[in-house]
Amino acid sequence: MGDDKIQGEGDYASARRYQEETERFVKEHTKDGETIRGDADEATDELTPAEREARSHARSGDARDAEVMRKLGDQPPGAKR
Repeated sequence: MGDDKIQGEGDYASARRYQEETERFVKEHTKDGETIRGDADEATDELTPAEREARSHARSGDARDAEVMRKLGDQPPGAKR
């Protein structure tokens, strides 16, 4: 085999690149461990204009899917599913 990369679920170069990009992302979006952008307390259920536009093009879902998702959302964090 002409490729010297050690491979498995991925290769070392890909893992290193992912780690570097993740660290860069976190540094860009935090300052001293504090998030510098909005947080969940500021979140709203209202759709943005872009979200409304995207939803207008989406296929309607299966009512069973909505029910399953609602039940999952009602479970406490860490509950077995």
